[in-house]
Amino acid sequence: MIGGGLAGCAAALDLVAAGHDVTLYEARPTLGGAVQTLPEREGDPAPPPDNGQHIALGCFTEYVGFLERIGSGADYRRERLALPVVGERGTTSTIKPSLPALLSYVHVPRRDRLRIPLVTARCRGAKAKPGETFGTLLRRLGASDAAVERFWDVFIRPALNLPADEVDARAGLFTVRTALLGPRASSDVILPTKPLGAMHGDAARRTLETRGARVEPGARVESVDDVDADAVVVALPPREAADVLGEPKPDVEDSPIVSVHLLFDRRILRTPLAALLGSDAHWLFDRGALTGAEPPRGQYVTVVSSGVPELMEIRGRELVDRLAAQITQRLGDAEVLWSRVSREPRATIALRPGAEELRPGVATSRPHIARAGAWTATGWPPTMESAVRSGRAAAAHLLADRKTTVAV
Repeated sequence: MIGGGLAGCAAALDLVAAGHDVTLYEARPTLGGAVQTLPEREGDPAPPPDNGQHIALGCFTEYVGFLERIGSGADYRRERLALPVVGERGTTSTIKPSLPALLSYVHVPRRDRLRIPLVTARCRGAKAKPGETFGTLLRRLGASDAAVERFWDVFIRPALNLPADEVDARAGLFTVRTALLGPRASSDVILPTKPLGAMHGDAARRTLETRGARVEPGARVESVDDVDADAVVVALPPREAADVLGEPKPDVEDSPIVSVHLLFDRRILRTPLAALLGSDAHWLFDRGALTGAEPPRGQYVTVVSSGVPELMEIRGRELVDRLAAQITQRLGDAEVLWSRVSREPRATIALRPGAEELRPGVATSRPHIARAGAWTATGWPPTMESAVRSGRAAAAHLLADRKTTVAV
């Protein structure tokens, strides 16, 4: 097993459960891949910040099952979808999957609110045109520019790491149909209550080692030919996977996520999470409240901005000042006592129109070598759910050849 992210850990769990010897190689000192807690620094509040606030939805069934398998089933809270959205003048309106809530969403004109339920229903049977973005499709179904920017983007941008006007229409339709038009529980919000590293990488390592797998952190594998095994799962990001497999690099584009962690001298966020319209600070999370570790003074907030290449080059202090100013202008005066910036330049692949065709499947050109990763062709956008599904698909692919002794 090459790569100890969610995909690699999920594959390893299935292979161990099938009775095979498994060795997992991970270049980082910890497992978890893109789902990490940052190394603790002197002066960090407790717990130290994660590399962004990763949340899931109720439709992430394989991901939730993965948490149960590694003993982290009690490390999240599950709530019905209710997304507080703060407008430019400080007015808050909440997105909920109910007709009264949609009709009372004050951030778009009343005539646009009346069309939101209709457009949502039309998504059930809509067909995307070749090369179409989700924003274009929404307008074709009757949404206004204001509704796309001030309603749909609130949900779509964090889910797909691109705004509706850039993301592939099929990915947008999949998200709406799966999360909003499926069973009621599919739209639930799943919020971690422990640091991501503890509830993912650390828990997965304990579980794997307890079941007999070998875990080798800090072990970088340059080529599959360097691994002495009958079969291998390569669970790495796109370019690293290509290098290890000896394949051409896939022509996929990256979409970044920037997170800024702030300790304010007073409480300004009144809900566990909130979106800010017309701001670089897309989502705010009360990290102290979510982890049950309220600071002795003030409020510990994580700010997440999705699909924002324009923020990647801004220096840390300048970025902190910029986002803090936008937040306090909206929510009330406060002083920043501590801050930390984390950037994930390759957080996900960018699912622009046509990108789906660039996602490879589980099979590689070499027998007994499988590919995994959230970015691969799982039928899901590149999320934590996609990562777990890809790992399980890779394990199933290898186990389908019953003549193969799997030692990865």
